[in-house]
Formats: sequence, structure tokens, C-alpha cells
Amino acid sequence: MSDSKVELGENHAATPPPPAPAPNPAVPGNPTPGGMFAFAGTTLLMVMYNLNAGGVTTPNVLVGMLIFAGGSTLTLVALLEFIRGNTLFATAFMTFSTFWLSYGAVLTPSFGVFEAFANTPEQIGKALGLYLFMYFITITMLLIAVIGKSKLFTVLLSFASSGVLLLACGQYTGNNA
Repeated sequence: MSDSKVELGENHAATPPPPAPAPNPAVPGNPTPGGMFAFAGTTLLMVMYNLNAGGVTTPNVLVGMLIFAGGSTLTLVALLEFIRGNTLFATAFMTFSTFWLSYGAVLTPSFGVFEAFANTPEQIGKALGLYLFMYFITITMLLIAVIGKSKLFTVLLSFASSGVLLLACGQYTGNNA
């Protein structure tokens, strides 16, 4: 026999105790700061590389940052944002994740992107310009969606879209910084 008390109702029938409340689902912590760090760190390194800071022109260090900090970390942050129900932020982080991963692939010799343009080297700048212009359009659409929802993301996406547009124009015309 159990120790739980059973109360008798008005009609003297036994009524069971109410069920225990359902446990709260586990909610992950806020992944946005990690995503912002990965985005900012990767962006800063890419800008310094594009400006040939310190005379560095070999992209090997940049590729590591693009693939792991920019790409993999932002993918994880995007998935955590989806779990939290922040679809807009998840979409923004996933968009930048794909940008960093794909740009890392372009700069990785084993993908053969630059090798494919060996016979027509004048086309690589135009191809990269078109690639970057496509991401400018994507980032601008995200910017339109985020206006009024987050001041931080509005500022971030404004600078990101402007920067990517400048990079696209520089690559396409061959007038890099």
C-alpha cells in the first residue's frame, strides 16, 4: 500500500492527487557573444590580410581562422540560436558561417580554385568579385530583416555589407587596397 493520501470527493469517490509538473526543458545559454567574437575576430584578420598588414600575403593563417573560428564556430552558434528559437539570428550566423567556410575553401590550394584559373588569371578577380557581390546582396537582405529588432546587429550588418561591397568592387576591378 502506498503512503500517498487519497482524498474523498463530494460523492465519496477516491480522487488521485494531481500529476507532477513536467520538467522544464533544458535551454542553452546565450550563444550570441560567442558568435559575435568569432565573426569579429575572423573579420578583423581578413581585413588585415586584405590590407597586406605586415607584408603578409600568404593566406594560410587566414584559412585556419575562416574554417574554424568563422565557419565551424558560427555553425554551432547558429544551431544553438535555432534551439533557442532565434530564427533571424540563427539565419544570420549560418549565412556568415557559409561565407567563411566557402571563402576558406577558395583560398585552400587543395580545392584547386586558383589552379582552375591558371590559363585565364585575369578572370579570378572577376570571379571573386561576383562571389563577394552575391554575399553583399545576402547580407543586405539580412540587414533589412534585422532593422528595428537589434541595434547591434543593424550596425554590424551595415558595416559588413559595406565592407563586402568594397571587397567585391576591389576584386572585380582589380583595384584592391
